[in-house]
Amino acid sequence: MKKIVCLALLTSMSLLSQSSMASESKLSDQELNLLPLVQVQGEKYIASTIESEMKKHNLPGLSVVAVKHGQVVWAQGFGLADKLTGRKVTADTLFQAGSISKPVAALAVLKLVDEGKVKLDSDVNQYLKGWQIPSNKFTKTNKVTVRQLLTHSAGLTQHGFPGYQRGTNIPTDIDVLNGLGNTGKVIVDKAPGEGFRYSGGGYTVLDLLVESVTGQSFIDYTSAHILQPLGMTNSTFAQPLPKPLWSMASAAFDGSGQQIEGNWHVYPEQAAAGLWTTPSDLALYIGAIQSARAGKSVGPITPKLVKDMLTFHDNDWGLGPVLKSYEQGLAFSHGGKNKGFTNIFKAYADKKDALIIMTNGDSAGPVIRQLEIAMSDHFGWDLSTPKIVQKHEFTTPKLKQMTGQYIYDKDSQYSFKLTYDNQYILAYDASRDHTSQLIATSDGELIDINDGSTVDIERDTQGEIKALVWNGQYRFVKSKL
Repeated sequence: MKKIVCLALLTSMSLLSQSSMASESKLSDQELNLLPLVQVQGEKYIASTIESEMKKHNLPGLSVVAVKHGQVVWAQGFGLADKLTGRKVTADTLFQAGSISKPVAALAVLKLVDEGKVKLDSDVNQYLKGWQIPSNKFTKTNKVTVRQLLTHSAGLTQHGFPGYQRGTNIPTDIDVLNGLGNTGKVIVDKAPGEGFRYSGGGYTVLDLLVESVTGQSFIDYTSAHILQPLGMTNSTFAQPLPKPLWSMASAAFDGSGQQIEGNWHVYPEQAAAGLWTTPSDLALYIGAIQSARAGKSVGPITPKLVKDMLTFHDNDWGLGPVLKSYEQGLAFSHGGKNKGFTNIFKAYADKKDALIIMTNGDSAGPVIRQLEIAMSDHFGWDLSTPKIVQKHEFTTPKLKQMTGQYIYDKDSQYSFKLTYDNQYILAYDASRDHTSQLIATSDGELIDINDGSTVDIERDTQGEIKALVWNGQYRFVKSKL
């Protein structure tokens, strides 16, 4: 287990001293109209409220921030952070960021690049101490680079991490990379640079990179050189979370709204999933990027760093965040999912507007999507708009033919099971304990009604289903077993 050394303890004291400093500015229910992300043409929808949607989807708590012209114009907590004590969510309640950890952690790597201590396109193994990416036939010609790790194009395995129950043995990063934790060994099983494949394992390598190059723990380096200079005093990569901060942290809740055992899981894979933060602190991270984009350095974020960060790579990935061009301009974003926490941020690069939503439930997806749409409409953004679709009805034989187990063709550890009920086609992902609700929009396409993901149906010459392709890139082959 990593030691939480003096600087991390000082950070936790700083966090405590800053508690309750994030003031809440509120919007009334009448100012926001929540409507579904996916809307079937011809059907009528009645606008809902945040509280009613939280109740409907068994979501205990939510915290939200809206930034307009560089100012926080809305910061509000909803619901409960802890059902056992009745503690409410406030604007400074800490949430696990999940994969939003990645674009924040990427700043540590990019700072080292800015300082000339790391090169983006060099073999990452030359920087690593105590562990090396294993050489094999895929790395014989093309070595794994830092850029590839940042953009999920290094060919490394391990999509995500389930975390560890508090009180159990927590592995080190090297243990995780060697497959000695609760996930498989992180290896290269496709040629580096060949294409995009999301890899939490790759970001765990970056965790080790920062420690190897700086000689400091990841907690200490990010606290001193990233979080504190950005003013993110309510944030920490400390895993496990130091005891003085427990009273500030939200518990995690499963899909039925039950508080998980131990209140939350521990994530030693800090760069990939280990950040504790608030929406207000993420607004500071976002604002620094926006300022540097306009030519003004903020803390460790320089214009050059941001230029590299917001450069499109394979699959519209930047060096840390996801990139997308809207009519109103370039935007950067990232989602985050740990056990019992679901989050998202979206921000424009060239105007100082952003939304950040953090929640403490596995069931939060539909609420987040509806809130994104409502915020975009209210503040005049095009970051999220509803999808209007026509519903296609499958015959019962076709529905039965579709059911079964589907395995990701690039990582056999990732799969889901497809079933159906009277209303939806259901895809259950056991690794995340998450069920996607799908409807057909044609004979060859499905759509997730909660997050808008499209699923293309591949059939053979006899019309039998071969595979389902999620969002045009993740191909899941139907198991023959």
